[in-house]
Amino acid sequence: MIIVKRIYIILTFLAAVSCSTNEEISVVDTDINFMPVEVYNNWNLSEIPSLKLLLTTLKNYPCSNYSIITEQTIDNDELIIRFQEIYAPGNCLTSIGPARSYIDLPENIHEVIFINGNETDKYSIEVGQEKIFIQPVENSFTHTLYNNTFRYPENSFAYVCGTNTDNTEVYEEFLNILKQNENFTEFEFQGEGRIPYPDSSSGHWVNHPSKFFKYSDYDEYKNIKGLLENFTSENIEENSGVTISIYGWDNISFHSWLNN
Repeated sequence: MIIVKRIYIILTFLAAVSCSTNEEISVVDTDINFMPVEVYNNWNLSEIPSLKLLLTTLKNYPCSNYSIITEQTIDNDELIIRFQEIYAPGNCLTSIGPARSYIDLPENIHEVIFINGNETDKYSIEVGQEKIFIQPVENSFTHTLYNNTFRYPENSFAYVCGTNTDNTEVYEEFLNILKQNENFTEFEFQGEGRIPYPDSSSGHWVNHPSKFFKYSDYDEYKNIKGLLENFTSENIEENSGVTISIYGWDNISFHSWLNN
């Protein structure tokens, strides 16, 4: 009888420890979308973009500045991301939206592992100089938004223009100025994949397709600022519904609306 009682006590203790352990496992109660992105730490200061994984929850929260708390470790060429909780900040940005998090993505990583409680998802990843390839190995609660993602080509920039319906010629006029510069070479992103630059303008009556260039002389690229200022003063009327933006791979950009 004493032996049976001792066995019962031991089993009860083990069950209690097991329950306690399960209760301490951190989980988030939503699926997670993710994609690789290149981001900048400052606004309009020249810098090389940093490679990250952007994580967003499928679930929307009352404030758009909720964040995903994670813990990261690296084991050889594996990036292991453990989800802990959704953090609600003290100050609330009132629009609803998903929680987000940015995770550093080293270029020598070949596998990404997500752990949420007792669930584990795995992806193979190849980080190249021009493109990033991601393929699921096994997944249940995470989803990659893009299997192929282009990186910013070095010494490149994007021409982005939106107009009204009665002044669409502005798009071609400034585009021709760029094409006539022998230091600029137009190119296209070849193959499938998400492009890091905007693929068109947004919010205009006419959103024109973006055009992409590489420059051979950085001083000539910086001269676009003066060209755009002159073009804006001579060809773009205030409140005409026209904007032109130049986005450089190194975070230096120029905008017509800053001069109008």
